[in-house]
Amino acid sequence: MLSEPGLVTALQVPIVTASLVVRAIGGIELPLVCSPSQVAPMLGRSDHSIRDDCVAGLIPTLQRAGGSGAHHRIATARLLDQIGIPYEIVSSE
Repeated sequence: MLSEPGLVTALQVPIVTASLVVRAIGGIELPLVCSPSQVAPMLGRSDHSIRDDCVAGLIPTLQRAGGSGAHHRIATARLLDQIGIPYEIVSSE
């Protein structure tokens, strides 16, 4: 049975999408998990040097995704804590 136009049935539920981001000082917003290339500009370094630090264990990373060529995954808030940059976790708009 089809409902009349304009009627809302009990099965219709609005889909709300929201995500969280890390907002560092200066308003820079980054995802909760970043690749080296995403954090490199904030640190003023190349993504290659960030990757080198990940390999050396200087920057803590999450477990890498499966498959060849998987990038390092950096927990953004943990990195900002490590280097002393204040941040807050907010809902993206």
